[in-house]
Amino acid sequence: MMKLKIRVLVLIWIGGISTSIAQTNLQQLQSNFVDLRFGAMLHFNMGTFTDEEWASPNHDPKQFNPTKLDCNQWAKACKAAGMTYGILTTKHHDGFCLWDSKYTDYDVANSSVKKDVVAEYVKAFRDQGLKPCLYFSVWDRHNGIENGGLKQEELVMNQLTELLTQYGEIPLIIFDGWNWKMGHRLIDFQKIYNHIKKLQPNCLVAEHNGNSPLQTDIIYYEGPKGVYPPGNNNYPSQMALTLTNGWFWHPGAEKQVKSLDYILDKLQRVVPLYCNFMVNIGPNRDGLFDEEVVARLKAVGASWKPDLTRLPLPKQSAALTSYIRAKGIEASAGQVFIEPAGPAGDGSPVAELLSQKTASVMIDGISDIVGDQGGFAAFQTYWKFASEKNNSLLLDLGVSQNISKFYYLPVQLKGYNGLITRYELSVSEDNEKFQQVKSDNWNKTSDLKMATFSPVKARYIKLKILSSIGEAMVSEVGAGN
Repeated sequence: MMKLKIRVLVLIWIGGISTSIAQTNLQQLQSNFVDLRFGAMLHFNMGTFTDEEWASPNHDPKQFNPTKLDCNQWAKACKAAGMTYGILTTKHHDGFCLWDSKYTDYDVANSSVKKDVVAEYVKAFRDQGLKPCLYFSVWDRHNGIENGGLKQEELVMNQLTELLTQYGEIPLIIFDGWNWKMGHRLIDFQKIYNHIKKLQPNCLVAEHNGNSPLQTDIIYYEGPKGVYPPGNNNYPSQMALTLTNGWFWHPGAEKQVKSLDYILDKLQRVVPLYCNFMVNIGPNRDGLFDEEVVARLKAVGASWKPDLTRLPLPKQSAALTSYIRAKGIEASAGQVFIEPAGPAGDGSPVAELLSQKTASVMIDGISDIVGDQGGFAAFQTYWKFASEKNNSLLLDLGVSQNISKFYYLPVQLKGYNGLITRYELSVSEDNEKFQQVKSDNWNKTSDLKMATFSPVKARYIKLKILSSIGEAMVSEVGAGN
């Protein structure tokens, strides 16, 4: 029988003209991305003009005033360094937008320059043969996106529609202020992910999670927080380190440009690990790279060339493409742990997440363990089972539906402690008659664990813990396809 290959075409509007884009499979997209190897993360926003890393949310928009803005200078300097892509902060945690968004007045349309910075950046980078990617903070303190909710999700989706329909093909969008701030449950991950893939099926989604491929296409390791790819990393990933004294430009930054050897060392260490290296650059208040930055990038380009003999990205293991948002969860005796403990402060996750007492901590959407020297400590939430036999958990999906995968994220930064090493999975539609669908071992690592089984219709999934290293500990669990 002849097999037909189906290509999905999506129309994207660029300047009023529709263009079709053929959908590429995820493995190929990931492989193409890590072959980019070297890029720039560009932190340029309200904090540039207020000397803040996390700008306050209610500054006068007119303070944003880059009178000599020249994205062509950025692009040429990045090209000279041998970079192949950039990521621009379209909106940071304060909510100021570098494009004219009809969903807020806190944007460039009300600034002193009234220029669409996103448009100028995208055009300049494309003109130099560089791929323009975008950064977007879900956490938006100006517009009240702090604790999640349907109205908040709607605003996020509306602004993403603007960014993904007005500027042509965007290879990747990276989110911040989501996983570690309010979690992927309060702002639903799958809803946002599906929306992006509907608008641009080839747009990769990355998150500031830095610990696993859970709910991200590309892992992001945040270098300034001490998060580097492990020496055996085979996940498609990227990491960034700042070129000067912060993510954003600050007075005196031109005197703190890191050395050529510093950048070359990181390229040699990171890129062989299927992890793109990004130099974070903060354009100054004129809207330009400092002369010292331009000179350093030129020196990098003269000294570094990509090693094209690196083997292709290894085939990635089975991953979920659709995550089912569980209605609830029950578990045998245990205790909630939240690290760090204590009340929510500025930048910390919402108080609701810090006051959890039940097994629902395993489906709260918080799986981030990235430390932040400038804000809060490494943050994670998990359930620690009591010291007894026959420990188990029961996941309720709300309604019966088809499932074929179950995932378990071990607690991070604990070594082998708490790892579930042998398990049994069974499913039910009525919570009375259960059918076993899997029984197997999990290896002794803190990597995301996946159990794949023949598709089955079920509402309830029971995980029976047959053996663990010490008392079993679970950060996140879930199901999907």
